[in-house]
Amino acid sequence: MNGEISLNYQVKEVALKDSFAFWQSFEDEERVLFYHPFQQQLIMGARRLKTFGPGESYRGYPFVFSTRTFFPTLKDPKWSGLGNETIAFQYYLVEEKAGQKLYYAHETADISAVPPKEFASHRHDYEILADDYQEWQELFQCAKQKVLAGKVQKVVISREIKIQCNTMVSVESVLKNLMEKNPHSFVFAYCKEGKTFLGATPEIVARKEKGQIMSYALAGTRARTADEEDEQGKTALLNDPKNRHEHQIVLDYIAKVMNTYSDEVLIGETTTLQLRNLYHLKTPLAAKAKENSSLTAWVARLHPTPALGGYPVAEALAIIARWEKHERGLYAAPLGIMNEEGDGIFVAGIRSALIEGRTVYAYTGCGIVASSECAEEYAETAHKAKTILESL
Repeated sequence: MNGEISLNYQVKEVALKDSFAFWQSFEDEERVLFYHPFQQQLIMGARRLKTFGPGESYRGYPFVFSTRTFFPTLKDPKWSGLGNETIAFQYYLVEEKAGQKLYYAHETADISAVPPKEFASHRHDYEILADDYQEWQELFQCAKQKVLAGKVQKVVISREIKIQCNTMVSVESVLKNLMEKNPHSFVFAYCKEGKTFLGATPEIVARKEKGQIMSYALAGTRARTADEEDEQGKTALLNDPKNRHEHQIVLDYIAKVMNTYSDEVLIGETTTLQLRNLYHLKTPLAAKAKENSSLTAWVARLHPTPALGGYPVAEALAIIARWEKHERGLYAAPLGIMNEEGDGIFVAGIRSALIEGRTVYAYTGCGIVASSECAEEYAETAHKAKTILESL
């Protein structure tokens, strides 16, 4: 995502002791953070400059941030105002191996607005407010009945875990912990009107680079435990029929979508992705688009994959909308960063939480197929929730 520097922005090399000094300097303003682990690139944006309409060019803007909600509409007030926008910010801090650069729109920008503050880590005391296992059992049984009845092959159901902290949540501290503890994940945050949606996701929805579209089937999960060697755990996951079946549903769907809009689709080898608490099955896919369609168009075609909603998609989404008691909002939805050429990457907002004041709503889910067991799937969601809990 290294497009030409736009005339709308000036660029200046900076040397902040801590990149979060930039983040803290815009404390009460709209902000975004996106860390790309493959490129080891951290982008922070602050203060909304422009909102783009459908199909509008990004020319003149080095980076734009874009979000969709899981379902098209929102009802829960805590998600109000979040999602379904593409935005350019007035300031960007970009940190790479080569150093830090500050992009700023307008010549009158006061660069001293980014002072080198010292950052202090914070450990939160918290409690999980309710035991939701009975609610989970009801949701699980409904989903599995639909699978066994042949209505769907798979449904991805989720939990909303409400956590109360004794103090205001330090978003900076949570983000630093997410980056340190999850070095192979995409770390993201979007702050607006006193609310922050953040997480550390391993899942790429779509990536576009010079006409090539890439995606990844990421489904099938095994807990990573201290009493098992990593190679043993990975091999067990690769050879597990239930997880291979769940993975194949996702892989087949993404390949089908890609083949609809491309003359050539390459499917890579299925391997394991090792994270802090889990292993996942992962298969890369690449396609060359028939026409010059945008990255956002590809995201709309692919979202939600069966890794996030289920299959067949429409039937699975109807079950989720009918039976999940919480609203997903930005959870499991696409969010991403693009350059002025429209190239960039969208990831799925999983291993994530919505933070407001002292309250954290953590989200976690898993795919239900015919061979799924209720207690095992609940335990899997608990392992996934560790990403957020450990960051507190």
